[in-house]
Amino acid sequence: MVQPTPAYTAADLERILARDYPPDRRSHVKAVLARYGTESWQSETLRVQMACLKCAGGDAQQLEYYVRLACDDYRDVLSYAEYPAYLKARSNEEKAAAMRGD
Repeated sequence: MVQPTPAYTAADLERILARDYPPDRRSHVKAVLARYGTESWQSETLRVQMACLKCAGGDAQQLEYYVRLACDDYRDVLSYAEYPAYLKARSNEEKAAAMRGD
């Protein structure tokens, strides 16, 4: 079974920024997000930035943490954001169910 991956647009990013952060903090939040994607090996910039926003849940300090984590290994942030049940699954049956649920 192949795990599905989400597709995002720049409009999705703006919508989440507007939902989770007040207008006077958005330029700072965008600057933090921009730290990811500057290295050649840092792929899927928008997807990883969206994962960082999801994991942070509107908390600017947590956002800094998740962006740093993504800069070290973006797969960690993607797994936390997109596959939380799969990370907890132990058996093959639990993993299959988690992929359907996540």
